[in-house]
Amino acid sequence: MTTLSVEFSLKHQVSGLISEKFGLDESELLSGATFDELDIDSLILVELSLILRKEMGIVLKEGELKSSFTLDEAVAVIGAKAAQA
Repeated sequence: MTTLSVEFSLKHQVSGLISEKFGLDESELLSGATFDELDIDSLILVELSLILRKEMGIVLKEGELKSSFTLDEAVAVIGAKAAQA
């Protein structure tokens, strides 16, 4: 699997998780809006970090996901952490 397809897959896994767990429209997540613009606050990002750890084994430190990030920026951080695991 190429790096691009892994990143694409991870992006859809993460957007699906956010959509499912927090009731957000996946198309809005994929639109390029920041988490701030989507009303995703720091508490939701902490919860997302815990879900990623539990469901995907990806460990993120507090503050690594920022509300100023777009989904693509968050996926880049999550993907880098996954590669370190």
